[in-house]
Amino acid sequence: MIERLHHVGVIVPSADAALKFYRDTVGLKVTADEVMTAQGVRAVLLAIGENEIEVMEPVVPDTGVARFLASRGPTLHHFCFSTPDIRGELARIKALGDVELIDQEPRPGLAGEVAFIHPRSMHGVLVELAQPRPGAHASSGKGIDHIVCRVKDLEAAAASWERVLGLRMTNRIPTPNSIIGQVPCSQTTIELIAPASADSPMAQQLEADGERAVSMAAIDVKDIASHVAKYRAAGYTLEDATPGVLPNSVRTSISADQTFGMSIQLIEFSC
Repeated sequence: MIERLHHVGVIVPSADAALKFYRDTVGLKVTADEVMTAQGVRAVLLAIGENEIEVMEPVVPDTGVARFLASRGPTLHHFCFSTPDIRGELARIKALGDVELIDQEPRPGLAGEVAFIHPRSMHGVLVELAQPRPGAHASSGKGIDHIVCRVKDLEAAAASWERVLGLRMTNRIPTPNSIIGQVPCSQTTIELIAPASADSPMAQQLEADGERAVSMAAIDVKDIASHVAKYRAAGYTLEDATPGVLPNSVRTSISADQTFGMSIQLIEFSC
């Protein structure tokens, strides 16, 4: 069983530089900071409500993470979902017969015992499963409001997320250029966004780039104007909030080039 979005993982050239934003400006608390020798990375987890953000800095050349950073620059790397029984989840997924697992058995990771599902089985998204360590960060507070994946076929992607992870699409929101499928996971929503037509700009982008997760995390805030003022005072550039795509929302964003590869969307709901 999947309980919640555990964290989003972001690859950065310098964890210390990224911490100046996530820890010192946003105000997130570091819950773990370790060099994972087997993966050749320094990984830092920062708590945000029930979720966390993981920043990963390659510390050994010519590893998978180092090559990812070299080829794509600082950007989102994976989504991690927590489970109380990772071995049971892996056994269930293996029994499906056609899901490509990177890890056949759990291995030690910063989030606990972990295993990865290949992006080819999740419409371009690298998915990590984690059984958290005893005493790991736990909170009932809301953290990340939503994360986003661009997909070619909404129904096919939704079927994969339900079949592989047991997370079911519960709502569809049509927009002029796309259709958004909402897949709730505890207090976070995974948004599967598909083009509204075959000739839309998003469809063309998907043909060029393929299906993948969008390097963005949306955070639900109260009094968005005060948050805008806070980040501007800290030297960050962001626009005033404007009406969002989601009902009863206003939003603005701090761009990825200011936040080490993953843009932060601030969103406020009126009800």
